[in-house]
Amino acid sequence: MAVSEMKKLSCAVLKSDADRLMRALQKLSLVELTRTDTESAELSSSDVSEESAALAAELAAVRRAIEFLMPYDTRKYSMFSPPQEGNAEDFEGGLDVIVSASVKAANEQSSKIASLSSRASELASLIEALSPWAGWDIALPEDRTVHTVTLCGTLPSNAQLDVIEGKLDGCEALLQVISDGGTKGQTAVAVTFHVSFEEAVRKVLASSGFTKCAVAASESEGYAAGKRDRLKKELSSVRSELANAEKAAIRLADKLPDIKAYHDVLLSRVKRTEAKGGGANTEKTVIFTGWVPKKAEEKVAKVLTSYDAAYSFEDPGEGDDVPVSLNNNAFAKNFEPVLSMYSLPAYGTFDPTMIMSVFYAVIFGLMFADVGYGVILLAGCLLGLKLMHPKEGMKRMMTMFAFCAVACIVGGVLFGGYFGDLPNAIRQNFGGVENVESPALLFDMIEQPMSFLVVSLAIGAVHLIAGMLIKFYILVKDGHLLDAIFDVGSWLILFAGIGVYFVSSTAGLVTAGVGALMLVCTQGRHEKNIIMKFAKGLLSLYDLVSYASDLLSYSRILALGLASAVIASVVNLLGTMGGPTVAGIILFVFVFLIGHVINFLVNILGTYVHTSRLQYIEFFGKFFEPGGREFAPLKYESKYVNLK
Repeated sequence: MAVSEMKKLSCAVLKSDADRLMRALQKLSLVELTRTDTESAELSSSDVSEESAALAAELAAVRRAIEFLMPYDTRKYSMFSPPQEGNAEDFEGGLDVIVSASVKAANEQSSKIASLSSRASELASLIEALSPWAGWDIALPEDRTVHTVTLCGTLPSNAQLDVIEGKLDGCEALLQVISDGGTKGQTAVAVTFHVSFEEAVRKVLASSGFTKCAVAASESEGYAAGKRDRLKKELSSVRSELANAEKAAIRLADKLPDIKAYHDVLLSRVKRTEAKGGGANTEKTVIFTGWVPKKAEEKVAKVLTSYDAAYSFEDPGEGDDVPVSLNNNAFAKNFEPVLSMYSLPAYGTFDPTMIMSVFYAVIFGLMFADVGYGVILLAGCLLGLKLMHPKEGMKRMMTMFAFCAVACIVGGVLFGGYFGDLPNAIRQNFGGVENVESPALLFDMIEQPMSFLVVSLAIGAVHLIAGMLIKFYILVKDGHLLDAIFDVGSWLILFAGIGVYFVSSTAGLVTAGVGALMLVCTQGRHEKNIIMKFAKGLLSLYDLVSYASDLLSYSRILALGLASAVIASVVNLLGTMGGPTVAGIILFVFVFLIGHVINFLVNILGTYVHTSRLQYIEFFGKFFEPGGREFAPLKYESKYVNLK
């Protein structure tokens, strides 16, 4: 199936209707607008710089308001809360003015609370710094008389006071300990000395780690005690004002749902403005260009007509950067994220999502073939879809894993995986039954690994041949019938012969020989020299090694399947070895939970990675043309709210 066909849109609308038309196209979400060529002298670029700057400033203010109000929101949220919904049209009808006022009030309150909090911290620090000196009538940080100086400050807690006092004896200085360990573990001291020894005293104190008191308190302020009391009263007042401001913030948080919706409306306006900036202007009109899926042509035309716009739809031209829109059914669209992680197909080429999705689920189910693990995965995905209300991308991934979980359950039934061999382990070690049969409907993969290898390689062969058939179809569709027959059909005949050989050796050899002969005769057809034609044709048979290598890559299905099954069996053995005793049951529960959880998590990741690898390298390598650019229509943007 090819990707959706696109049409190139060219549209002209009166300037007075341009904004309303852009809103309508955004609501429709079916048009990707591109930058319009303005090389013509009659056209000029749309200048939206002022509008963009205003929107950016308003959006920044809204983000600050949301960040500020969220801690004050008293509503209870959980990962299972349904997403908030909003109507974008309400904000076009005047709600934006009301919400803008709430945003302004929130940011003003934020600044007020920040200022009050800063002042409260500052006051608390000053009070703490003054506390050691509260019982002393002494000016801070130093007190001077005509003949004496008293320096107030702190010494490190590990300072040797007797040593310092010894050094100060020669300066006729007195060191008094005001408080020990009260100021951040430091010792508050006051050093009094004659003014003639000031320089010497300061040198001794500096070498001892003395730090001058950082606060000031004068006699007129009532020294440290008086100033501290006034600061305490101010701190109490500031804290009271801060509490009132926070109550106001809690009331403002009631507006948070509307502010979040406004945020997403602004995001959408930004996108709309960016798209409008890509247009071109004449004296009275605005010209837009873009891309529309062909299937949406009528819907878009209806909207354009309602705004009296002049428009045309054209097929893409050579060199156009055409976006890619995938068009798959309800099952396959859930596997589109797997394809997108590799690359979107180039425009106009084959979209393998539908075929890939079937193989992906089957291979995933074989690699993780276990009923118990499949049920857990399925239940987890369904509960996640129901309770977590995921957005579109995550919703598709969860749905994809739910389908893969069903394949795991089917694989478990076929190959006997029920948390590994749990039923048999319980019967043997708890029930004493010696000879137990595997519950596998087809065969037990652990007991018959070679049979499982055959199944793995058979699925791989079908997968590879499907890729080659797609290549055959693409070549025929593009009008290269002979290339399809010679380059793909020859190999298909050769492989058919190899398969038939196991049923009828003669018929198989003849069929394979025909395929090989076709390769030898045709793979050098583009060479002019007959010897080179033959040599290149003969050398093409060497590609059998490459195909064999590709086929052997599918042995990883066996490896991943056995890995999870064997680890599960070991866990079951350890869990049931205690027998049907109380201690044995406790051991079983503990080992079962820990062991199987680890096995599940490790192998679900490995299965996802290796299943994807088989699609990307082995399957896509046969036909896929990457390089597509995702179709990005103008639509509502959503971070907090599902806009309608």
